[in-house]
Amino acid sequence: MKIQLQLYSILREALPSESKGCAVLELEEGATLADVLKQLGINRRVVISVNSVLERDHFRQLRDGDEVKIFSSVSGG
Repeated sequence: MKIQLQLYSILREALPSESKGCAVLELEEGATLADVLKQLGINRRVVISVNSVLERDHFRQLRDGDEVKIFSSVSGG
């Protein structure tokens, strides 16, 4: 299956610079958001949306054609 991926901020470094944070990923059926994070080497706190809906469950299975956006989690105080 294939998903559309968009990375923002410093996370864009997980992809080649010429991609500008956008990629189409080929994944095995049943792959989860956690699988995507692992494949990209992202091991920090992030915010993820799937098809423009905030997704907190990193074990959510993805479907062919899903659009996944991953943002850095920012906090301050």
